[in-house]
Amino acid sequence: MRVYVVLLGRAGDLAGVTHLVLDLPENSKLADLIRALGERVSPVLAKRYFEGHYIYVVHVNGVAVDDPNYTLRDGDRVVLVTPEMGG
Repeated sequence: MRVYVVLLGRAGDLAGVTHLVLDLPENSKLADLIRALGERVSPVLAKRYFEGHYIYVVHVNGVAVDDPNYTLRDGDRVVLVTPEMGG
């Protein structure tokens, strides 16, 4: 299945890219996508996520998802955005 990934803010800085397409096995979970990002674009993204340092918020098709066991579907758009502090 094909998943469209957008990396915004610090997530994009860490990855060195802001948009990419990942081909994943059917019934892949959000955790599988994060692992694939770690292998293909930036080990730091996956390491920080799995160590509990959520340096970004994950949205799937516009809905915030914090469950690593969330099942992705073909065509999903996953956005990783760094929450920024403002004044």
